[in-house]
Amino acid sequence: MPTSVANKNTDRTVPAKVGKYEIINEIGKGTTGDVYLSHDPYYGRDVAVKVYHPDTGADTQTGKVARKMFFNEAHIVGMLQHPNILPIFDAGEEDGRYYVVMEHVQGARTLAAYCNPDALLRVKDVIEIVFKCAKALHYAHGRGLIHRDIKPSNVMLTPDNDVRIIDFGIALLKDADMSAIQGIAGSPSYMSPEQVQSMEITKASDLYSLGAVMYEMLTGFRPFRGNSLAKLLNQIVYATPPPIHSLRSDVPEELEEVVAGAMQKDPSVRYASGAEFAAELTRIYQSLNSKQKDPIGEGERFSLLRRLNFFHDFSHAEIRELLGAGDWREYRPGDEIVREGEMDDRFYVIVSGNCVVEANGVTVGQMETGNCFGESSYVSGTKRTATIKAQDNVEVLSVSATLLEQLSTECQLRFNKVFLRSLIRRLHGAEDG
Repeated sequence: MPTSVANKNTDRTVPAKVGKYEIINEIGKGTTGDVYLSHDPYYGRDVAVKVYHPDTGADTQTGKVARKMFFNEAHIVGMLQHPNILPIFDAGEEDGRYYVVMEHVQGARTLAAYCNPDALLRVKDVIEIVFKCAKALHYAHGRGLIHRDIKPSNVMLTPDNDVRIIDFGIALLKDADMSAIQGIAGSPSYMSPEQVQSMEITKASDLYSLGAVMYEMLTGFRPFRGNSLAKLLNQIVYATPPPIHSLRSDVPEELEEVVAGAMQKDPSVRYASGAEFAAELTRIYQSLNSKQKDPIGEGERFSLLRRLNFFHDFSHAEIRELLGAGDWREYRPGDEIVREGEMDDRFYVIVSGNCVVEANGVTVGQMETGNCFGESSYVSGTKRTATIKAQDNVEVLSVSATLLEQLSTECQLRFNKVFLRSLIRRLHGAEDG
């Protein structure tokens, strides 16, 4: 039996060791278990060890639920490989204690730290965070998984503003018996109306909860508040939350509409998917960026694209669709357009100007007007393998894979055809070199 050591911050004790993991100190406490910091010498990385509460007998209902949650989380998250879902590296049982070993992100805080009226993030930061959550949920939903407990304390924000969704202990997995955890529904303040009423739970429920989280991050207040659980649940089913602009004046009306769309009472009229939710957020983000610049006229932009080889096969209507969905930006000499090691789903076309390509800090090539880059990240969501910098004044159109899915079928087919042709030429050139 592993020994325990006193925790300097509480009257509790922490185990000296869990499985093969030496415990350094306690770093978190939750409703389902305690989290400890450890170091995995084999892989040379710090890890977080979550130990499910051992203070319930294995044969009690509470003990059975805790054990079910352990198997649920270990099995489900082990299936998921997404940059915005916290990965699980290991799991085990020792002397009746169940534990999972997860990534430890130094300095990360949950979104609960930014849900106070005195500690709110910028509107654009909130949009980026919720966009990443929506994309991660779209990925999970595509694998038959419903989280069921999306709330600020279940989303971590890293020091470099990346996101990790955590705590899949009560998640539902389609056609899997182990996901049927009885008596647990989620956190009341963020539950969807159908969740409150014990109706069928679908992916739309997670999107509602994410909308409720976004409401709180924008305002510092939960959308529904009651002095009793019964009043809170009644509001979720029947009431309308206070308008966001009445609580924070710098939130644009179109963003308020996006939040309202996610929180519709009827799940059938919410966003059809996390990707659709993310696409709406992308449009708002781009709109905010364009308002901060002195944009050139739409006609001039159209003319610039029309002259590029990449767009020769596009109809006028298709070019205008891409202009509406794409993000047009200007860069000065030395500005980074993309950075090595970053992840996004954008494909870039240089509309005017020249760029340099750097890998590991060394210049390895140049790009000019009409060239494209970002193919691998656009297709597979892999990390950028190079940094692209503006060599002189540069204009770039970037197209997000998320937004492209929302365009007409004709425009999507045209874009994919030209994109693949460009990619083949790039690969052929690399082989010749």
